[in-house]
Amino acid sequence: MAEIKRNNVKDFNAKGDGKTDDTLAIQNAIDDLYRSPIDGDSDAFKEGGIVYFPAGQYVVSRPIYITKAGIYLEGDTATTSGIIPKGELKNQKIQFDNETEGNAVFEFVYYSKAGLTGNRSFIRNIGMKNLSFNLMNLDKTTIIRLVRPYDLCVFENLIFTNIRGTAIEAISEYPDNPSALIKGVGQGVILRDIHIDNSSTVLDSGGTLSYNKLLDRGRPQDATAPVIHLENINESSLTNVKIIACGAEVDLEGNIVKNGKDTIVAHAQRIGILSEGCQGITIKESAVAQLSKPAIQIQRGTYGRQSIGSFHFIQSNTFEEITDGGIKIDGIMDKPKTRGVSEITISENRFLGNNPSEYMYVIDNCDLVTIRDRCSVYIGEGAMNTTIYAVDVNKSTDDTKILDKGTRSIIMGRKYNFIDGTNAYTFSTRIAPSRFSLPIVDKSLILKETTQKVVGDMVLIQDKQEMKETVAVLKTWNDGSLRWTNMMGDLIFTAEIVNVDDFYATANSIKGSCTGIESITKFRVTAIYDSGKEPTIVNGGSIKADGTFEVYILGKGIDILECQMLILEALDQDNNILDSKNVTVKFNESITVDPYSFSSPYITGSYSSLIKSIKLISSKVTAGGTLTGGTFKFYAIGNMEKTIPCYIKGYDARGNERASTLVPVID
Repeated sequence: MAEIKRNNVKDFNAKGDGKTDDTLAIQNAIDDLYRSPIDGDSDAFKEGGIVYFPAGQYVVSRPIYITKAGIYLEGDTATTSGIIPKGELKNQKIQFDNETEGNAVFEFVYYSKAGLTGNRSFIRNIGMKNLSFNLMNLDKTTIIRLVRPYDLCVFENLIFTNIRGTAIEAISEYPDNPSALIKGVGQGVILRDIHIDNSSTVLDSGGTLSYNKLLDRGRPQDATAPVIHLENINESSLTNVKIIACGAEVDLEGNIVKNGKDTIVAHAQRIGILSEGCQGITIKESAVAQLSKPAIQIQRGTYGRQSIGSFHFIQSNTFEEITDGGIKIDGIMDKPKTRGVSEITISENRFLGNNPSEYMYVIDNCDLVTIRDRCSVYIGEGAMNTTIYAVDVNKSTDDTKILDKGTRSIIMGRKYNFIDGTNAYTFSTRIAPSRFSLPIVDKSLILKETTQKVVGDMVLIQDKQEMKETVAVLKTWNDGSLRWTNMMGDLIFTAEIVNVDDFYATANSIKGSCTGIESITKFRVTAIYDSGKEPTIVNGGSIKADGTFEVYILGKGIDILECQMLILEALDQDNNILDSKNVTVKFNESITVDPYSFSSPYITGSYSSLIKSIKLISSKVTAGGTLTGGTFKFYAIGNMEKTIPCYIKGYDARGNERASTLVPVID
């Protein structure tokens, strides 16, 4: 067998000096591989060969076309053989071959002799290896595009730096040609050992001023295109693909943004890997970092023949500093009950970083998604038949790791917070099997559970004291809270505030008695004010075995002098209100006046503790007096007359009248 043909681009006058435009030389080296007739038949060309790039930096100014099968572009190593696509900055937009976006640097696609896509629907046995791409002079242009690739399409050992557009795009049809006559699906694309670096060009050293730095000051957070885009591609894989948007945030003036002395990590506003209408895709042992959109997004096809995305296998990847979730699955419903994504398996991924998203996985409008991972998950209303094998499930209402709004979801995991210390597996489902068993839980234990409560939870509650068992359902009660009820709809856990002692404004606490003390976790006191100002809330209280309780309010911020009333509530562990009583604040204040003779200069007497000032009411109103330790004296000469009754009135610290008495006069 003859050796495969191998063309060295330097034999076709490529310089590789980083300055000379080598576009024509590279295209000629590729086209030369098409000129080997088979058996003398000039119309039947061999399709195959290697275009070799020795160590060097090769400038490209317009698209390179690979229009036959069997063509591989290979460099010496990924660090020594580089491609430098170079656009032009026009009106603050970078154009590559006179186009701002829509074209690609390397186009792998079958063409007819007229220069349009030919009748053959696919291109196969193609690839690249051992090459790097420095995209500091491009913006939205795609770097490598495959149109209807079909088997043995291998791209490996590639490095992309300063990338703003899409690094690799494998699609079945151009987005601007949705009604193409030939519309197939691709398959067999292999991406492995690829490093894609959305570096901040503001940090570049070497003195070269890139177009990106002129365009947006080298801000990594301004890159928006998906890094890798697959559409209508089947049976393909991505292995050891690293996507990172390294660099610091940069303002519009080109200055690095800092928080004190520390730089702020930039998060590019782009999807790491976008899969539209693809089937049989494996993504494993890869890493995506520093994005503000999902690392992986799987959705319905938008312009290809195949709309349903299914059978994706995502395993053993690392997601770091991804602020909008590691994986997003959304079938994008365009018809009622239509789910554009199904049969997705996710397992054994890890999440790192200081800026985690609320939910690592977000799924909606999909069917048959299985997740085996320790992570937080949001299941939307359009998700059906979701199965989650989680190491941890929800522990409390404040720690919602799994929010389930879907249909027929199954959630299995381990809970670590049982009172007896056991690590019991739990199973939660909305599937209706022919037979199932309810867990039996002691009544005292279920009162103390801190696990997440979900409407529809069922349990067989065992009351050892009363020697009975009750089937309980967690349902939404009249006040909107989640409460355990029996099959008749009556509450399982109840309590009643039987009696509240009279409460005087001088008291330190509210006292009384109650029933159902095993259900009460604490009391809540809400102070309602005459002035209409914001109520004051105090939590706490203690209960004795005989049912008596005491709630201290002294020093808790309640302004008792302005208080209209106090609302006392008994609460369970989930802050559900078990019972409530209105407590009237009573003011039992008094002033006692000693008999007064007009020959004496002072009126004297005693007062209760809330009195802070007094006034003498006669023909005129006179404020004053000295209050000391419960006794007072008021200078009376000139302030009262023998023929007019005189009163002493006491006021609290707010100036509210609390007591009044007539001054007894003696001759």
